[in-house]
Amino acid sequence: MRDQATPYPGSNLFSMASGGAIYVRDPYKKLVDEQLNGGQFAAISEKDWRTMLPYLEVNENLFGITLESLLTVDGSVKDFRQVYRKIQPARNAALSSKSGQVVEASNE
Repeated sequence: MRDQATPYPGSNLFSMASGGAIYVRDPYKKLVDEQLNGGQFAAISEKDWRTMLPYLEVNENLFGITLESLLTVDGSVKDFRQVYRKIQPARNAALSSKSGQVVEASNE
């Protein structure tokens, strides 16, 4: 495995997404807000790791890319929080009320 100059070269990483999350291997924090297009960085948690881990294990079985190699940065195995970043849809104030409920658009 070889790190690229940037984990994502474009500026449409979260375009058109309305839910879910993307987990990106970005140990050097090269992704910037301008690349997210509707997304925002969020804290990554143990729950996120439990979500990611089965997919990484399948990836290891299919392609031989070990979990250890994915967590290795500059020759040292790191904690997943130091290697991966979570991106989720940005909150849109125009679509949310104070209670967090989605406000329906009116055609009037």
